[in-house]
Amino acid sequence: MAIIEEGRTLYSFPMTPSSERTLPALAWANVALHGVGLAVAWFGLRPGSIIVPLAERMAYLADRPAAWSWGWGIWMLCALLLVSFMAVLSRLLPGRPLAQLAFILTSAGMATDLLCDVVQIQVLPETARAGPGQAALFLAYERFAFIGGVTIANGLYTSGILTMNLCLRGLVRAPARFAGWATVAAGFALAAAGFIPSPVLVQGATGATIGFYSLWTVLVARDLGRGAP
Repeated sequence: MAIIEEGRTLYSFPMTPSSERTLPALAWANVALHGVGLAVAWFGLRPGSIIVPLAERMAYLADRPAAWSWGWGIWMLCALLLVSFMAVLSRLLPGRPLAQLAFILTSAGMATDLLCDVVQIQVLPETARAGPGQAALFLAYERFAFIGGVTIANGLYTSGILTMNLCLRGLVRAPARFAGWATVAAGFALAAAGFIPSPVLVQGATGATIGFYSLWTVLVARDLGRGAP
């Protein structure tokens, strides 16, 4: 049981030996897998993304490249890891409703994200194989998956992290809170970039969001493990 003091109020949460191992492990797993996701996105997903002319990306996807499917598969695992981290945090803070709300928001984001990733993996390559005559249908599916993943899912993830960061006030140190707010700012910029859409902003905001989020998970796990504000 870890006891953390905020002013004159004492908060407690069940930081068991199992939790002390699980939370840092999930934090570093998030760091590692999101890093792999960024690398695969650059080499495997970029050629089929909206930053490439339509004819080129349809030709790329028509061949059903393995890098495209594996790349989105890695991002699906990233979504599962993010929600797993939030689930452990919400269990550590049973007396704080905002923690439960944060878990619900990120779970909704994951559900949306997984649906859009399936469209990316299965639907877009099949539509691309139909040839230029199906370009309008391809663009419709692409727009659905893009807005659903970048704007809606990331908007829900970001709202969940915002809520959890509010919930952790007084339980973690200033650097962890700053990393959380930086994640929120970059995440909402990414969500806006998907709606505009702005490929340049998407690329920049994605790197910033993933970087700050990864830092946030590690700092939060460290601070809660030490049991000191």
